[in-house]
Amino acid sequence: MRARTRLLVALAFVGLFALLPSPDPLRGKPYLARLLVREWLLGEASPLRGEDPTPRLSVDVLQSPPIEDAAAAAQLSADYAGIADELARLQHPDRTTAPAGERPWALLTVRVGDVGVQAELQQVDRPPAVFVRALPGRSGLLPAVIAIVLAVLTGRVLLGLLCGGLAGAIAWAATHQPGAAVGAIDATLDGARHFFVSAFWQRSIGEDFYLRITAFVVFLFMTIGVISHNGGVHGLVQRLQRVVRGPTSAQGASFFAGLCVFFDDYTNCLLIGSTMRPLCDRARVAREKLAYIVDSTAAPIAGLSVFSTWVVYEMSQYRGPLTLVTRADGRPYVENDAFEVFLASLPFRFYSVFALCLVALVIFLRRDFGPMLAAERRARLQGQPLAPGTTPMAAVDERAVTPDADTPRRARNALLPLLVLVGGTVALMLWQGVAALDTLPPDARPSGAGDWLRAVLANAQSDKALFWSSAAAWACALLLTFAQRLLTVRQALLTSLRATRALGVAFGILFLAWSLGHVCHDLGTSFFLTAAVRDAMTAAALPLVLFAVAGGMSFATGTSFGTMAILLPNVVVLAHQLGTDAAFGGDPATGGPALMLVSIGAVLEGAIFGDHCSPISDTTVLSSLGAQCDLLGHVGTQLPYALLAMGCAAGGYLTVLTFGPASWPLAMLGGVAVMALVLLQAGRDPSRASP
Repeated sequence: MRARTRLLVALAFVGLFALLPSPDPLRGKPYLARLLVREWLLGEASPLRGEDPTPRLSVDVLQSPPIEDAAAAAQLSADYAGIADELARLQHPDRTTAPAGERPWALLTVRVGDVGVQAELQQVDRPPAVFVRALPGRSGLLPAVIAIVLAVLTGRVLLGLLCGGLAGAIAWAATHQPGAAVGAIDATLDGARHFFVSAFWQRSIGEDFYLRITAFVVFLFMTIGVISHNGGVHGLVQRLQRVVRGPTSAQGASFFAGLCVFFDDYTNCLLIGSTMRPLCDRARVAREKLAYIVDSTAAPIAGLSVFSTWVVYEMSQYRGPLTLVTRADGRPYVENDAFEVFLASLPFRFYSVFALCLVALVIFLRRDFGPMLAAERRARLQGQPLAPGTTPMAAVDERAVTPDADTPRRARNALLPLLVLVGGTVALMLWQGVAALDTLPPDARPSGAGDWLRAVLANAQSDKALFWSSAAAWACALLLTFAQRLLTVRQALLTSLRATRALGVAFGILFLAWSLGHVCHDLGTSFFLTAAVRDAMTAAALPLVLFAVAGGMSFATGTSFGTMAILLPNVVVLAHQLGTDAAFGGDPATGGPALMLVSIGAVLEGAIFGDHCSPISDTTVLSSLGAQCDLLGHVGTQLPYALLAMGCAAGGYLTVLTFGPASWPLAMLGGVAVMALVLLQAGRDPSRASP
């Protein structure tokens, strides 16, 4: 990327964040305060956690200026009181919550000031619990702005992430105590301590989930190293070359393989990128193109699949609020309707559908445009899958993993460990879920096969399954190697170590990106973004606004799951109420449920879109890692394609808002037609030299 282009991109990012409006002074503060208190009461450190039954809340809200409208004050108190009911449903999803008359009372006093909120929870026979937090402000945008701008301008992602995280932590230290005067030196020291000790060491390196994901990456690369050195990968490539005879079929095979790994996006990013890279290199496919195929297949297919770790998480975010709204016939929803709502929202999952279709169109129409066209021409015409002078995220020493000339090329030596990885992950997830269901009372267990499988996935722990299955895959690769005497023990262990030797930079980016996400959480970045655009949330614009907000939050924080966790619980009731009041689709009875479904789809799709575009997203990093290409090269080549799919998705939401939810087939067909037209008009065949 040229220096002028880098500067323009950086200025565009700064302009977007600078133009973002601030929350309304009167409505923004109470809304931000409620979001913060809700997070406190629903979090792991909540003083209500473990209480059975969960107490009811008697709420007293004090703010300046005071709420003069009695109905508005009563509604605000009811919103706070509903947090305890939401926690009760979350803590005991397997049984009906105790009737209100059997639940004890607790007093919640909330004081909302100009710069912060203080909440005090008083329960019988225990000291009061106090929560004090500064209201999120524009400083919450600082980490993402600095990280992205520095990464774009300098090309050094590690430097950008480090500086962005430190700046955000210093801003947190200066503002997290409402009304307290903090000097510049104290804020700098406290901020640095907060970033390195809390965000980086305790919550990233010291977090079990992240450590298991890291170990999964290590074991996977060791497995790839062994099956490459023992001739397995080369045998697999030779086998695939019988049907894969050129760049189009190589890309098609990568896309099809990505569709098959529909149960987890992390597995998809690393497994498909690592195994298909040798084949794509031989077919003269750019590493950036492989990273795009992997990244644009992994999250969309996992997000749409009814049997994946994503669907369970997505449903968990709105199943509680779902009980507060009604169907078109007036019957209230129940938590078990969460999957039905997920299926009903699939027609409005425009971005994921368009992203998958765009990958297929790009491959089979043989058209590319923008930076991807230049990368593909470099690979096709110059035989350079990786751009000269660029450093891949994990440049494995090919000499260390290349089999000797007399080593037999047997595809089964690669296929069996990979089958152990995929099959083991699925088997362990099923085993974890079944074991969890066995602890439930017989009357609380799901009856139907579909409900049973979804409940099993809901109780599965994919990070543990990935860790143990990747370790088993490495052990399988070693056993096959030793049984056939292809490598000595020393050679196999050295190969394993050499395969992971280049992961240092990749892990540095991953852990710093996770740390930056923690700092953004501490600053309330997502809350600020939500409150900033809340006034634009009318029925006519709600899905589009949510799509944009979710995209911005996911881009700024690098996490689609975090974006879903913030927006989805707040969207269900809001969308249902706005749809009913505005008679969305022409009928107040059906308007509420209809707008709710469209809005749920918009949040999920915006989160995935922002995650795709963000250079600080873990899946973006892992896609670059699997394909072994430059991270910013992957982001720069994928961004125009993601923006095209995003534009068509926005057009899809405009269609259903204009012509009603039943027009979604027209929106789908129109979006695919527009993408095909753009490729045919603006795209070029990379196999041909430029005119």
